[in-house]
Amino acid sequence: MSAAIPTPEELSDLSLACQKIWDLDQNRLEPNRDYQINLQVGKKSYQEQDVASAPLFTSVDPNAFRSRPTYAAFCSLLDNYERTTGVAEKVTQQEQAEEMAFLDAVTATPPMQYVHQYLARKNLVAGQMEEFKRQLHQMWFSFYSRSNVRDDTCGFEHVFVGEVDEGKVVGFHNWIQFYLEERAQRVNYLGYLLPRGRQGEGQVQADASERLISLQFAWGPEKKEVSSIFIGTSPEFELALYTLCFVAGAEENIVTIAGYEVKIRTYHIHSKYGDKVGSSFPELLSKQPGYHRPQPSAPPAQQWQQQNGAQQQPATQHVGWGAQPAPQYHQQQQQQPIQQVYQHAYHPNQGQQQGQQAAWQQPQATWQPAGYQPQGYSQPQPPSQQASSGQQNAAQGCAPMLPMIINGIKKLLSNRQFVNFIKRKFQEMKA
Repeated sequence: MSAAIPTPEELSDLSLACQKIWDLDQNRLEPNRDYQINLQVGKKSYQEQDVASAPLFTSVDPNAFRSRPTYAAFCSLLDNYERTTGVAEKVTQQEQAEEMAFLDAVTATPPMQYVHQYLARKNLVAGQMEEFKRQLHQMWFSFYSRSNVRDDTCGFEHVFVGEVDEGKVVGFHNWIQFYLEERAQRVNYLGYLLPRGRQGEGQVQADASERLISLQFAWGPEKKEVSSIFIGTSPEFELALYTLCFVAGAEENIVTIAGYEVKIRTYHIHSKYGDKVGSSFPELLSKQPGYHRPQPSAPPAQQWQQQNGAQQQPATQHVGWGAQPAPQYHQQQQQQPIQQVYQHAYHPNQGQQQGQQAAWQQPQATWQPAGYQPQGYSQPQPPSQQASSGQQNAAQGCAPMLPMIINGIKKLLSNRQFVNFIKRKFQEMKA
């Protein structure tokens, strides 16, 4: 099936084109039918506690992956990269063949065909599909440097697989990679970030039918403070959406997709052979209340539960679906650490004591904003009779609050995660 030809309105409005890509995505999975998620507790981005005691994904129907060629082609790419920046990437002939097989699969789908027509009509890409594939390969799979080592990263690795750079997770904006890493116990879901409403309508609560969420997680010992990912969408949808905004959009593109107001950010690595994707990812701005309707509940084929006494589904590697058992990551250390046989594997901190509980097994902590004192708050004392009216107002109002305000500011400034979050935001604005 060929994709629809872009209308003049879509050619002039990037948001309409982004929604069109969503409408053409025939391969996305349906919540409560093909997969189930458990959002649990919402949080703020600077909150440090793990507020999610269970994984994000309760289950994913493996048949949904097997029946979709683009999913299988996508999964075959996920083990092709070094996890840490600063290590040069090397591509084998098999990996090159996997890259071309993935591009062949996605460009045969309506979302990518629509994007090709859209960009070709604007004279932004080649009109011939084979040349367009070459341009896609240059954008997404050509290596560049993210450190002082040459050719240690590429756009596909950064956006869809994720990397560790200077002790923190960067990139990693794909739900399939998240699910596979969580299933192999290498990702610890820490909770979702509360979405905002529109035009002062207040917070909009998230539910299990969400298609786009902001979340916080740890990938091994490293942490991702804020990451927005689409849920259940096909690989071709995300590649088409990010390619469209990368080629035809600006660095920041505010669009509406499926009831979400989203900022698609794109960063270019300039090259004489064609620009490469430095990054491209969604940033959830707000959710339209009442847009989503829960799908009829139908239990997926295989339920997966975190270790709680129930039988656990075996983890798998990324080389196709249902391959060999993947190496397990245990935060609860054994006496002799297991050597990880995995291309971008990592080793847990050796300093943890034996029997230490994993983060998702620890009791949830109740978080309060810095400076918040619901108990033991002393009411202002009545002023002396000699005090003036201005002094009375100060004693009854602002003066007793100043220590609490100052204490709250000190706590915020002493919160390294919050300060790093603010620094990172400023760095993103300058990038």
